[in-house]
Amino acid sequence: METDEKNAIWRVITTDLRAAILDGRYPPGGALPSEPELVRKYDVSRPTVRKAIDTLVSEGLAYVMRGRGSFVRPMPERRAIVITDRKRPDLAAPGNHPDVQEFGWDLAMRDADPDAPLFTDEKISANRDTAIILGVRPGHPVIHRHSMWHRGHSAVIHGASARLEINSYTNADMLPDWDNPKRHDQYRKRAGFFYQSLIREHGPIRWMTLTTARIAYEDERTLLAMDYAEALLIIRRTMAHANGRPIEVTEVKASANRYEIGYHAELADEPTIDLTPQELRDNGIDLVI
Repeated sequence: METDEKNAIWRVITTDLRAAILDGRYPPGGALPSEPELVRKYDVSRPTVRKAIDTLVSEGLAYVMRGRGSFVRPMPERRAIVITDRKRPDLAAPGNHPDVQEFGWDLAMRDADPDAPLFTDEKISANRDTAIILGVRPGHPVIHRHSMWHRGHSAVIHGASARLEINSYTNADMLPDWDNPKRHDQYRKRAGFFYQSLIREHGPIRWMTLTTARIAYEDERTLLAMDYAEALLIIRRTMAHANGRPIEVTEVKASANRYEIGYHAELADEPTIDLTPQELRDNGIDLVI
């Protein structure tokens, strides 16, 4: 009986504090009651109070600073990713990277961090997951293109900019001239050339887009500057033959705390045309996939 009562009390403390946070009685960044205050108020032990606080931390509502106490976690600025049925850009193409678009190739490359390149591309052997999404055997040659987008707006948590990771996977058999240096340079510097080549050689095509979320792996949290309490948002768009066989897969990863998904047909003033730069700004849209 005593154990059941203790279990009930930490849940009561958690529920009371959660309601107070969501109601705004404790503002973002504000301090929560100290452990001694909660011990006195609820007539419980410190471990019981800590279990309640740990629960709020795991829910992403609070954080603890050693020696200072517990605080309400600020909500980050939320941005949008839009799924479109209009023109689908090749997001992994270096020419479509936002820094290249804004500053030009030479300036973007000059200012890029050599330890954290804006984009990379290589031929790799398909692992289990890549083999599944491309419908090939593990070990089959795959063209992997990787791009990191650091969005310019400021996210409140840790003062870090929001980040997007973009991976593109293509069965290497689809582009047999990938290893030709001259063609490879075109694939890199001409923003639409990679997709144009695939569509010309393997069309007609169809598109399929799926979204999911899961707990982020440690390396993903580091790469995307995510807190351990954040979920990972994954958007996977497949370019496929008319029969559904995959040609290329683009996968976007982002923090589910910082991004939400919208649909072009619902956000655009005129659904039959592409979103304008003004519409992108007005709707807080960082990426169209």
